[in-house]
Amino acid sequence: MKQEQLARLPQVLFEIGKAIGSDDELGALLARISELVCELAGADACSIMLLDQRRQRLLGKAAHGLSRSDLSGISFEVGQGVAGWVADRGEAALIDDVSADPRYQRLPDSQNHIRSLACVPIAYRDERIGVLTITSCRTGAFSQDDLDLLRFITTTVALDIDNARLRRLALTDPLTEAYNREFLQQHLPRVIELADQRGEPLAVAMVDIDHFKEVNDQFGHEIGDRVLTDVANRLRAAIRAGDLLIRYGGEEFLALLPGASIVPALEIAERMRARLEGDPIAVDGKAIAVRISVGVAERRRGADSSVELIRRADQALYAAKRSGRNRVEVAA
Repeated sequence: MKQEQLARLPQVLFEIGKAIGSDDELGALLARISELVCELAGADACSIMLLDQRRQRLLGKAAHGLSRSDLSGISFEVGQGVAGWVADRGEAALIDDVSADPRYQRLPDSQNHIRSLACVPIAYRDERIGVLTITSCRTGAFSQDDLDLLRFITTTVALDIDNARLRRLALTDPLTEAYNREFLQQHLPRVIELADQRGEPLAVAMVDIDHFKEVNDQFGHEIGDRVLTDVANRLRAAIRAGDLLIRYGGEEFLALLPGASIVPALEIAERMRARLEGDPIAVDGKAIAVRISVGVAERRRGADSSVELIRRADQALYAAKRSGRNRVEVAA
């Protein structure tokens, strides 16, 4: 490691330890690790990807220095791209100029101008669980010292990341990686209590994919599942940091929006709707047009329980369906 990195490493490890010891969820923990690694390595950006439950695809979980849309677009099959190559082989990659490396695949519409990168596997007990990548807009920005630094940090935090990952898996939908209804039932009463303590608003947006049965009937359930996954990724990219996406039912999602009154909640809902309307979902060479309807409800303090809040959002969703679909409606 470089001398200045060695000097700062104890403080960075202390900060990582604080993040691990907090009650923050997996995403917040990984985001803090990304930020600290980025600063320590002098990188423009740092991202952490974890393998899905089937261990076939890497999914972007947290990043520092990337836009939210870039993070939502990070997804590689094992063996695909530099990250997939690292996950497949369990070997680190150090690339001085990505334009000269055939493994590198640029994400479409990415706002991140990458020239060099370093990527290492994250493994616990010889089982690979993900990869950590740092990037720079300069060629030759990283050295073997930086790889050693990344290896040391990932070895140090692998157990804690794996524990947090397993806790999250118990509360997430395996297909879309959104939280499940069990998580919502546990979490929403605490969010309501906190909103009351702080005197802050709280809103939810209930989302349903229009005519989703037709997608399954026309293309089959396997492609339908991939459409659901893409929809979840787009919805996540449209909500704010701190908002949560829950898979509520088959083709229904719920966005939990702490701190949002009805006006910003409507803006978020319309952003979610526009993300689907503006660009068909591409699956196996097929362009599948997908639309959503959204019902939004702001909690009435002192009147709405968690059940009542969701019921009002659901009523607004069905009002959107009755009014022609592909629209946003507000609860009475």
